[in-house]
Amino acid sequence: MRSIAIAAFLCAAWAPAVFGNQFNQMFRSTSHDFGTVAKAAKTEYRFLFENPYSQPIHVRSVRTSCGCTTPIIETETVAPGGQGSILARFNTGTHSGARAATVTVTFDKPSFGEVQLHVKGYIRTDVVFQPGEASFGTVSQGAGKSIQIVVDYAGKPTWQITGVRCDEKCITVEREEKMRQNGRVQYAMTVSINGDAPAGPLQSEIVLQTNDRNLTTVPIRLTANVLPEVSITPNLLSLGDINRDESIKQLLILKAQQPFRVLGVESEAFAIEINNRNEEAKTLHTLPLSLRAIGTTASGDARGKIKVLTDIEEKPSLEIDVVYRLKAELPASTALTPESSESLDSEIDSFYNPLRE
Repeated sequence: MRSIAIAAFLCAAWAPAVFGNQFNQMFRSTSHDFGTVAKAAKTEYRFLFENPYSQPIHVRSVRTSCGCTTPIIETETVAPGGQGSILARFNTGTHSGARAATVTVTFDKPSFGEVQLHVKGYIRTDVVFQPGEASFGTVSQGAGKSIQIVVDYAGKPTWQITGVRCDEKCITVEREEKMRQNGRVQYAMTVSINGDAPAGPLQSEIVLQTNDRNLTTVPIRLTANVLPEVSITPNLLSLGDINRDESIKQLLILKAQQPFRVLGVESEAFAIEINNRNEEAKTLHTLPLSLRAIGTTASGDARGKIKVLTDIEEKPSLEIDVVYRLKAELPASTALTPESSESLDSEIDSFYNPLRE
């Protein structure tokens, strides 16, 4: 009994450590270097983690070792197979110089465990962005948008922005020197997102290149949410195995920022009927469809397209791909006629007669 009690105690003590190591492995990364950032620049990093267990994970709390970093629980409970995140916000407005912090994340389900995340960076006091990030907010796809960023520098009178870099092709940056006096330098930057920006969230950064030999670059965060003029869900239909002329029910959802009308649905691969069609202009349309494979498509794997026609001038139609497997048709059964029956009897006799002899 004593041995069993000791073993139970050791297992209980060992379990949290094991789960602690497993929790640590859930994170894609446990450290981040913000590099050199400007005073008051909005500087954040999102630590992502996934739940590999068959039970939900619960984040009990977060704490930080330094006031230069504020940790935020973005996902408190993560279902099995789901993804969560802890946001680390670098407080560039109230701190300066070289800073580092350890963020401790405490889990209490499915077991107790802690993970330590590490951040560091250098906050420049001589460079200030107004506002602290290049945030476009919500942008309509194809419309484009421009924002203004003021860069203030205090220090060497010869300081210059020598170049600007952004990895996003849809972003352009123009700069103009506005003032240079008594060691103070000011630039105005016009940051534009072009009409060819892809739909979806955009997170990147603009990097200013300077003639400062000690700190040659200064980044500024860039964010945008590009909304398509009209979207369709799903953008791919997978029908699986179907019979030719079989009626398949599918639902399409169309969304737009302005009211629009659905004029019809076309396809070379399917005969399509719209059930309960609504012809009034709305920002949201649900299209219950009945699809029936047509044409000369051979049996086996096949692809097709469905085109939805709208009255939106900039986007009059939307196409979605359809993948499916067309089943082979069963051969028609052959009935026995008297003649075929006699022929079959004759073949049977010719087979068995040698055996009888």
